[in-house]
Amino acid sequence: MKRFCILIFLACLFFVNSFILQGHGVAAEKKSEYLLPGDVKEGWRVFIQKKCGQCHSIWGEGGKGGPDLGALPQAYVGQAQFAALMWNHSPEMWGRMIAKKIPLEKISMKEMADLFAFLYFIRYMDEPGDPSKGKAIVDRACSRCHVTKEGAKSDLTRWAMYTNPILWAQMMWNHSAQMEKEMKRMGLPHFEFKRHEMVDMIVYVRSLNPGAEKVYLSPGDPKSGERLFTQKECIQCHAPAGGFDILKKKEFPRTLAQLAGVMWNHSEEMRKEMEKKGIRFPPLSPEEMADLVAYLFSTRYFDEPGNAEGGKAVFIRKQCNLCHTKGAKEGDLSRLRGQISPIFMAQAMWNHGPEMLEKMRKAKVPRQKIDGKEMVDLMEYLNRGMP
Repeated sequence: MKRFCILIFLACLFFVNSFILQGHGVAAEKKSEYLLPGDVKEGWRVFIQKKCGQCHSIWGEGGKGGPDLGALPQAYVGQAQFAALMWNHSPEMWGRMIAKKIPLEKISMKEMADLFAFLYFIRYMDEPGDPSKGKAIVDRACSRCHVTKEGAKSDLTRWAMYTNPILWAQMMWNHSAQMEKEMKRMGLPHFEFKRHEMVDMIVYVRSLNPGAEKVYLSPGDPKSGERLFTQKECIQCHAPAGGFDILKKKEFPRTLAQLAGVMWNHSEEMRKEMEKKGIRFPPLSPEEMADLVAYLFSTRYFDEPGNAEGGKAVFIRKQCNLCHTKGAKEGDLSRLRGQISPIFMAQAMWNHGPEMLEKMRKAKVPRQKIDGKEMVDLMEYLNRGMP
């Protein structure tokens, strides 16, 4: 039953045309960098066609040989880290594929970009919450104003239809001033959500009316979100490299529900800051909130600039220079100057990895793993033409 529900959810998320919104999910290039690089829907197809699900599960459903790719990462995982993880675990993956008689197929650049977009998206969808913990939160923070009696004016069961935390973020944002005013009138302190408390509350509210017709929300458009970030004057306080640059904060929420919680936590402070700057509080439609969220998460997709000197050291330390000599007839990576990206690295290492490993074995070169920072530095070195 759980597997059926997950498949139905994914089908609704990516293929049904009756969403309240339709996310564009298109590749967007910006000065040789990417927002969400690839198409989420196409990435789901690649995941199926390449038989990734034979070993990898999503939210507990699928193969059990590899890690669950829908589980929340312990720390932020950027593009370069994705590429590094693929290289680090590729021999084990290829071995399992051989054992399962799964053909090792080449993957195109477009397919890899789509796959990255899909994996990035599902890792930031929220894991199932705990309804019992959610009930405790509602009892502690919401029950003075909201009841769980069907038909009542402030009935929370009406919200059971909203499956996506973005919709919760949008509604709580639009009504935050009214809610804060009422809380002050009643002498209630401002409640802040911690870590998974928002998703726990959402899951509890959903459980109050399981038969409610569901309202789904597909991924937004990061390019539209980027425009909205300026149009709604978010940039007035959250300018890049500014003191409130949320795009570079390490504590940036890792899930959509956590983002909804953070927006609520800081809503009063943000309104006060807007008043000081003479900025009108901007209400947001579901589509606008989805686009803004897509933009915020897509900017996290960029990796920090690498260090070419550090990359050169990685290139030598990992003994890449034994096969990839500058100026050589074969294997000269300096010809790829300015073309290297995490998508490129992942695709090249996947397609040529078995051949590379065989050459390393014959040359008695030990295979070494690489971490995300090393990958970023290595790409910077290669993009500069291996100076």
